[in-house]
Amino acid sequence: MAAAVDTRAKTIREQLEREVEEFNNLQKESQKSHGARQKVVQQLEESKTVHAELKQLNDDSVVYKLIGPVLVRQDLVEAKINVEKRIEYIEKEAERLEHGLKAIEGKQREKQDIVRKQQEKLQKLMAEQASAAGK
Repeated sequence: MAAAVDTRAKTIREQLEREVEEFNNLQKESQKSHGARQKVVQQLEESKTVHAELKQLNDDSVVYKLIGPVLVRQDLVEAKINVEKRIEYIEKEAERLEHGLKAIEGKQREKQDIVRKQQEKLQKLMAEQASAAGK
């Protein structure tokens, strides 16, 4: 009986270790996704600021675009369109990252439940083993 309990305990411990490792990997993935989303949100805010500044300019204003180390003259209408397209693109990217993050968080909750159940099984088994040893 004790050997069977030891084998079951070993199996549960191994499963628990795998689940904890997977949970830790999901946490790392979540951190990366949070960082990427934060970067995209920052880019979105910068682009919105640029767009607001461009909207305040007169039609005859001169606008320059930084390309590498060089400032290149750009048409105001073209600059506005480019910034609007960039904002659209960034918003879609932010939405994609948000969906991915929610999926990761869902997986984390599932793993957390699995880990908790495995820990409970192990504790119950250890209690059974302790009570059997006491008899």
